[in-house]
Amino acid sequence: MMNPRCFCTIITRSHLGWALALVGSLRQFDPHLPFVILITDVDHLDQKEVGNAAGVEVLFMKDVLSTDLGKHIATKYAQQPDELRWSLKSVLMLQLLDRYDKVIYGDCDLHFFNDPNWLWSELDAADILLTPHWRSSRATVDRPNFKELYQGGLYNGGFVAAAQGGRAALQAWGENCLEICVKDLSIGQYVDQAHLNLLPIYFDRVYPLKHRGCNVANWNMVECERTKTADGTIVINSKFPIVFIHFTRSMIDGIVSGVDPLLMPHLTTLRDRLLQHGFPKDLIADSKERLARKAEAAKPPSIPQRVGRAVKKVIGGK
Repeated sequence: MMNPRCFCTIITRSHLGWALALVGSLRQFDPHLPFVILITDVDHLDQKEVGNAAGVEVLFMKDVLSTDLGKHIATKYAQQPDELRWSLKSVLMLQLLDRYDKVIYGDCDLHFFNDPNWLWSELDAADILLTPHWRSSRATVDRPNFKELYQGGLYNGGFVAAAQGGRAALQAWGENCLEICVKDLSIGQYVDQAHLNLLPIYFDRVYPLKHRGCNVANWNMVECERTKTADGTIVINSKFPIVFIHFTRSMIDGIVSGVDPLLMPHLTTLRDRLLQHGFPKDLIADSKERLARKAEAAKPPSIPQRVGRAVKKVIGGK
């Protein structure tokens, strides 16, 4: 009899702290949830680096080369670390489905804030679960994000869940990633992500998650409005609890800059958990410095600076 479920992520060694912070956020709600980390740029890790995270299994590239798909992806993208990680999602999930009834893949920059255990139950009626980007559905409201729906994909590749019946869909996703995994919005290709558009069409029981509290991010601020209840709880569209947030760099900068201020307590929780797991940077302080540099660079040059540049042009200086 197989184990019932497993969560997994794929990282480079530098992001181990992020993966362990993700483990911590999940273990609040399911203390014994098996968690698998695939690290693509080293072939060994001292167990002490994982700490006391019981039930965390670390895999390396040699562990995902048992199939032709895994071997071909590893060979093709050997010198492209990002494309390698993105393309291996389906390979890892398929391998884990040999041991577990259900598998969820999540990027390491996800963080959970409410009980996600209902997601596993959703896989009783679905073979694959995808999270929509929930970018603006109206061109007149947010044209840049509206255009992205047609260019970068309807679904976010940072979260994909699968049950046993989803094997064929995962295989097709992986094969398409092997064939093409590029960022070229002019042809509607965005690494592994745009290929997900096809799965609900060509395979049965592939469903989008309609819960707006899943995969909260800066790109869905219009469709997933952050609101505060009477008791101070932050919810989405006045009713959906925040299940998990996708903390990309632009998401973090949006919170710190005040564009998305209601999520600052959630970012603080992530920051503290990352520091607890040995990540060397304070995310909030780092973002403030990054935003300050950006603001400084955007300032128009002063009169002395303009004069100096004009003189350099005249005399041929650099």
